[in-house]
Amino acid sequence: MNATVLSPDPTRCPDCRAALTRPGACGACGLTLAGPPAVRLWEVDTELLRLDATRSTLQAERRGLLAALHGSHVPVPTTADPEWQLAASPPAPRREWTPKRVQNVLLGLGGLLLAVAAVVFTAVTYDRLGAGGRAAVLVALTLAAGAAAPAARRRGLSATAETLGALTLVLAALDAYGLRTLGLASDADPLSFAAGSAAVLAVAAGAYAWFVPLRIMHTAAVVLTQLPVLLLLVRHDASAATTGLVLAALAAADLAVLAGIRGHVTSDARTTLVACGSTVSIVGLLLSLGAAGEPDPRRAAAALLAHATVLGVAALLVRDNTLRALLAGAPVPLLAVAAFALVRTGLPDDQHPLVPAAIALLAALLAAQLPRAWRPGPLAGSLLVSAVAVLAVGEQIATGLLLPLTWLAAPWSLADGAGARAAVGPDSTWQGTVDTMVVLTATALTVGAAALALDRVRTAVAGAAALAAAAVVLLPLGLDLPYPAGLAVLLTLAALLGAAAAALLPRHPDAGLAVAGVATVVALLAAVWSTADREASLVVLPLTALLMAALSVSPRLPARAGGAAVAVAGGLGTAALAATGAASGLAADQIGGLLLLAVATLLGLAAVPALEPTRRLGAEIAASAAALIAAMLAIDDAGWLSWVLAGAGLLALATALRPDRRRIAGGGALLLAASSWVRLADAEVTAPEPYVVPLAIVGLALGHLRLRAVPSTRSWQAYGAGLSLLLLPSLLASFDDESLTRPLLLGLAALAVLLLGARFGLQAPLALGGAVLALDALQLLAPYATALPRWMSLGAAGVLLVAIGATYEQRRRDVSRLRAGYDALV
Repeated sequence: MNATVLSPDPTRCPDCRAALTRPGACGACGLTLAGPPAVRLWEVDTELLRLDATRSTLQAERRGLLAALHGSHVPVPTTADPEWQLAASPPAPRREWTPKRVQNVLLGLGGLLLAVAAVVFTAVTYDRLGAGGRAAVLVALTLAAGAAAPAARRRGLSATAETLGALTLVLAALDAYGLRTLGLASDADPLSFAAGSAAVLAVAAGAYAWFVPLRIMHTAAVVLTQLPVLLLLVRHDASAATTGLVLAALAAADLAVLAGIRGHVTSDARTTLVACGSTVSIVGLLLSLGAAGEPDPRRAAAALLAHATVLGVAALLVRDNTLRALLAGAPVPLLAVAAFALVRTGLPDDQHPLVPAAIALLAALLAAQLPRAWRPGPLAGSLLVSAVAVLAVGEQIATGLLLPLTWLAAPWSLADGAGARAAVGPDSTWQGTVDTMVVLTATALTVGAAALALDRVRTAVAGAAALAAAAVVLLPLGLDLPYPAGLAVLLTLAALLGAAAAALLPRHPDAGLAVAGVATVVALLAAVWSTADREASLVVLPLTALLMAALSVSPRLPARAGGAAVAVAGGLGTAALAATGAASGLAADQIGGLLLLAVATLLGLAAVPALEPTRRLGAEIAASAAALIAAMLAIDDAGWLSWVLAGAGLLALATALRPDRRRIAGGGALLLAASSWVRLADAEVTAPEPYVVPLAIVGLALGHLRLRAVPSTRSWQAYGAGLSLLLLPSLLASFDDESLTRPLLLGLAALAVLLLGARFGLQAPLALGGAVLALDALQLLAPYATALPRWMSLGAAGVLLVAIGATYEQRRRDVSRLRAGYDALV
């Protein structure tokens, strides 16, 4: 590449210098200009250009130096030349502080020192000059500082003027102290005199700021205006409620002043007004909340109402949307607390949550009528109050929803003629359940109104449906309806929610899905309730299964939700079948055998080609759960357990005939093997080979045929079940066999399997043959281990550790290669 044409120009080709007409390549020479090599080429060209420029500069300097040495008149660059200084001098250090900041710090320190000097002067010269002399000196200094501030401002020394203004304020405060020592208002107590002095200073600072617009004077005037009220409250030892009410009035006055002088004062004064008003309001609000629990809470309620009004007005004055939302949402909780403070003494304890729930609903309905930009704050406040109301009745809700689960430990033990309360929790106190229902209903309406006002249809429907369903679930408990009537209420609610979900799914899928979830929970709750009585279980369990099945076939239900509905329906159907068997007098192990019908039905449903994959999976999950429950029920009877395992294994093998479920064939084979093992163990058979070896040979033959038909089949799928039947039962039997015949024959068989796996590169024979051979060898060596001296085991362990440590890196590489080779096997 020619160095003379180098140029870091991204619009031209770095090779032929032609203009680039398309990105990624040169249209003239075809040079590719994409990827890391192109980036590196650009960096190299840029560095070469920099080196060329440096070379040119050094060549010029060299020629000048040679000319000077030969006596020529060519000028030689010296250290005084600007270009030489620019090239040779290091960059100037960056200033850490700006001159303005340095000036402000110096002036601030100077003003602070002058203020300290004035205070020291007042204290030290107390006995020398007398009160009159001190006052005269301080007044003179105050007037001098006050007169110097505008003079400094006229000369453009604004920071100096601010410092002199601050000094004037400090001297004016000392003047007030001096007047007090002269006997002015000697009858007034110190707090009253301080309040009056603060008021005078506030007026003086405001007047001074009117003529000399200093920021310090505006700020001081606003702050000093708040002090008289605070000092007088301390002076009269006002109660928390009174203090809160007065501070609310003070905050309101600040807001009124802010609204009236918005365009006539500096931004510093407005900021100080906002800060003072906010601080006063927060302090008063905290005091008012603390006073809400007093025996006579009317003042506290009035203070809370006043603060709510102040915050509402403040929301109208701010422009930031986030701050506006916070201020607009604060009045709702305050109104709730105020109302609760007023009515709590006249209401029973269980009715207290009704107050915030009602206020939250009213606030949500009113906020929904506001302009959209103003809705978030009040709606958030109403939801917060609703949450507090629901938490207040949380114990009743948890009792009504969770106590029915206790019947699972003692089913069908409900006394005849018992009511809904006895069916759920006979030892619980149900006082206030009706009030809980009212709170949940009001909260449901609040959530619905708030979400709809914010165009959150899914949230509105889901929240309202869940809360309303909880209220209806508690209806039988609140009214203590008969047990059948309570179940009828739950079934009707589940059916209505299911119908509503089906109607909502086409138009509002998210809302319909949420309602379907609530319907599922209510259906499961009805099923749990039914476990208290035999007849109720026989009726409710099939009905809930049919309800969930009908919900699962809804065409607009999402795939995953449909699969979950199928699984729930299958589980309820299995429970109904088990309840039918128990009602017929069947034993637990016989019920386990009966549940195989449910397993077969669910697996047959999963085999329907028209069914979606997720719904098939739901049916298979329900079938697996039913098979597990069946085995657990039959575990006390070896005969029934063997039949249940065999039936489950056959059903798994039948399912494995489907192309997409071939992988579970091994599981079916293991279930069949487990069935035979259970039967052999029950018959006290100590020689399992005559029973398992024929099955193993059949399994290996079928696996070999499958491997020939489908060469991509893994060896675990083809030979895993057969090899397990061939080796594992004999290995377990060899542990209790005192003779050497079985262990030796097993070792030979495992060695043959291992060698065949190595010969054909199959993973399953290698893994199973090697594991069985190693365990069999250890089992053979175990009797001789006790005869060896103890030092031999310690020495062998030491030699092994030394060998491993000395060749650790090599052994680690060997293990990595072995693992890689094993993973590469079929």
